[in-house]
Amino acid sequence: MNLLKPDSPPMQFLSTLADIIILNLLFVICSIPVVTFGAAFSAKYYVAMKIMKGEDSGVIVPFFKAFKRNFRQATVVWFILIIGIALILLDWRWVIVSGWSTTPFFYKFGVIVMSVFVWLMTITIFPLIARYEMKISELFKGALILIIIRFIPLILVTLFMIASVIACIWYSQWFPLIYVFCSTAITYFLCRVFIKQFDKLEKNQSEKAQDAEGQSEGTPEEGEWDYKVDTALEADGGPDAAPQPAEDKVLSEDMDSTALAKSKMEAKDLEEDLDKPREDAEEDKSGNKLTRFIRQEKKNMRGLSSQQKVVYFVRHYLPAILVVVLAITAIAWYASDIYKSKMNVVSGGLINAAVSDEGRKYATTDFLAWGGYGKGRTAELLDTDLNFKNDLDYQERYLDIAFRASILTGAYDYLIMREDAVYNYSTPDYFQDLSELLDISKFSESDLYYYEPTDKEKENGADDERSLLAVKLTDEIKQNLGLSPDHTYYIAFAYPNASDDFDNYTKFIEYLFGDK
Repeated sequence: MNLLKPDSPPMQFLSTLADIIILNLLFVICSIPVVTFGAAFSAKYYVAMKIMKGEDSGVIVPFFKAFKRNFRQATVVWFILIIGIALILLDWRWVIVSGWSTTPFFYKFGVIVMSVFVWLMTITIFPLIARYEMKISELFKGALILIIIRFIPLILVTLFMIASVIACIWYSQWFPLIYVFCSTAITYFLCRVFIKQFDKLEKNQSEKAQDAEGQSEGTPEEGEWDYKVDTALEADGGPDAAPQPAEDKVLSEDMDSTALAKSKMEAKDLEEDLDKPREDAEEDKSGNKLTRFIRQEKKNMRGLSSQQKVVYFVRHYLPAILVVVLAITAIAWYASDIYKSKMNVVSGGLINAAVSDEGRKYATTDFLAWGGYGKGRTAELLDTDLNFKNDLDYQERYLDIAFRASILTGAYDYLIMREDAVYNYSTPDYFQDLSELLDISKFSESDLYYYEPTDKEKENGADDERSLLAVKLTDEIKQNLGLSPDHTYYIAFAYPNASDDFDNYTKFIEYLFGDK
């Protein structure tokens, strides 16, 4: 049961993961006013780098202290960057309005380069603010050098950010889970990049300072100032001065002045003392590993006050519990989403048509009973879906918006359309050829709607053959669905999204048309 030990690698990993998740949540909340983005970003990476280096300084208290301390400088830098971002957006707007193909190549190239530069400057300058006490001009110089040194890793992280944004948009129903995973991974990788470079810089400057102390007074050897490129991240004081890390602005203050932190240290010391083997203590071998672990934890907390017990639990177990609960929730959510998608057998919509309550029952519940579908299976038919007044609405407003969105994204398996909608709406882009579902010999030509490709489509390489896209509903079907007898209606089917959709389509047609 060593895995449950507070200091075991799995528990330390879960604790770190939970801290970064909480940290990203704080960053999002504090960035909502937009003006505070710079301070929030700086505070985020101040705490994140401490977490990654194993400095247990907490999350919430250090975040807000760093947020307050760096607010002025980070906000000024953020306003400078906003001006650059606004100018780039205006350039992109000009490119879009003018047309990509008509815009000069050098102008497009310049806009792309500046966009990348400003973006990389944004994600590198705020960690510098969090780490060093530097003037604003030196911060921009340092960020530029950091971009040059770590260009490839920063570009790779940027590509991952772009992929995560696309994933959040594409799978919007999974946005919270995707954001938590991607933001945590991005924070982790950026911290690795920054910590590696900062530690390297500080090590070089420390060695350089020690060498300087050991040398007699005089002129340095030629080339000493250009020791390494990353030593150019300088603070005030000349080329030999390194950027001085800010004093530990959170950890020491918290340990001395915060009772909660003091209790944490006491709990940790007590735990370490209790974990030490005692010569006169007999090894507890009774019961299984779980019960022995629980008894040991009770012993660890026996001498603690109520406040210390809370701190002990929060420090060692709450982060891991939060991560485990989050993982279980994500798995349950995903399983439920899959289960619900498989429960739906067929989904229908209406265009310029309306069915009665009995008609919806006929197309859903009665169909499921007739088809022998098991318990929990569902079928849907909307009472009112898309309604249009004239051809202009079809062509200019809804053809590429409502219809494409609803059909191509799999919102409907079939649509029942009034005759006036069929001729405006049915194209091979939206509906599959019914010759694969129907026995055409059992229908008259007047019952079938074929799409004839236009001359322009033929010139563009479209197939010359016509496509069977819709079939007319009989009077009996219209009566069963509760459709108005004054109009003619057709049914058309979307392209199947899953392997068993085709069988469901065939069953539904057989249910509606009988032996045909």
